[in-house]
Amino acid sequence: MPSIRTEITEIATALGMLGYDSVERAMVHRPRELDDVDDATWARLKNVHDDPQHRPDFAGAFRNGEVFLQSDDALRGRRPALIEWKGGHRAPGAETVPVDLRVDHVFLVSCKYASRILLNSAPAALFGGADGDWYGHVASSEHEALYRAIRSKGSITELPSFASDLAKHHRSLVRVVAEEVWDGECQELYLSMAREVGRASASAWRSTLSSKRERESMLWRLLRIGSAPYFVLGSSRDSALRIRVTTPWDWRRRFEFRSFEVWGDEAGQPRVGWKAVVRDHELGTDGSVDGHVEVRWSHGRFGQPPEAKVYLDTPHDRVPGYLPLT
Repeated sequence: MPSIRTEITEIATALGMLGYDSVERAMVHRPRELDDVDDATWARLKNVHDDPQHRPDFAGAFRNGEVFLQSDDALRGRRPALIEWKGGHRAPGAETVPVDLRVDHVFLVSCKYASRILLNSAPAALFGGADGDWYGHVASSEHEALYRAIRSKGSITELPSFASDLAKHHRSLVRVVAEEVWDGECQELYLSMAREVGRASASAWRSTLSSKRERESMLWRLLRIGSAPYFVLGSSRDSALRIRVTTPWDWRRRFEFRSFEVWGDEAGQPRVGWKAVVRDHELGTDGSVDGHVEVRWSHGRFGQPPEAKVYLDTPHDRVPGYLPLT
């Protein structure tokens, strides 16, 4: 189930699209145009919409919806007949567009708040390579050395001798042991593994991007630029994000892909940096898009095989293909 803050951000954005003059007026009765919001969710929102802790989230999201209603790029002042909320529903297949709201079957909207995370992926799906434990795949020696140190310092005897033999039920035990025995030696072994994971991940990634077309497609994938245009409406306590994300077709009409580089970062954890250079023909300038990938355990040390979390380091309003809402 989405967190209460996620529910506020997404549903209040929808309410702002419906032409109410305030959040308070919108919350009196659940609008008939708002679909897939059940009674329990609506009751939670009504219970917290006057809470000072949540008031900024309601206000920022509602304002984003108001801007979307009036925008020439979006509804142009026309009140929508239907707004569908995705909520906690999982997409039945691969989802290239991060949709939270669908307006009149046409407008796709992603709602964010203070987040630079672009996507989560299995490392093998991003970098190319074997499925499974990525640390063991690209930094086997360093991974095993760290595991041996943790195992030797702990008192749990049923752990296997090698990290490569860890089953799902072992991982919760290793996580507990690691928390108890982690010391300077473990930290040094971890840093050694992190450096090798970053280096080897970058090398694997480069080997899968052998052509300029593949590198350009990877940039589109990282930026979540897909076959359908969509909107990103987000807010934090001191700023708002309102952009239209173009398609590859639109992107190539204005921009020219120049290069895409990746490298292993020295960051205290497994990390891969990436940078693309793009020519903006409308402005006549070259610009860069920068980001990084953090390859880290899910649910604590050894808790689950690592995942790859992709971050955008360039401000959204400077990303080619992210156009300010007008």
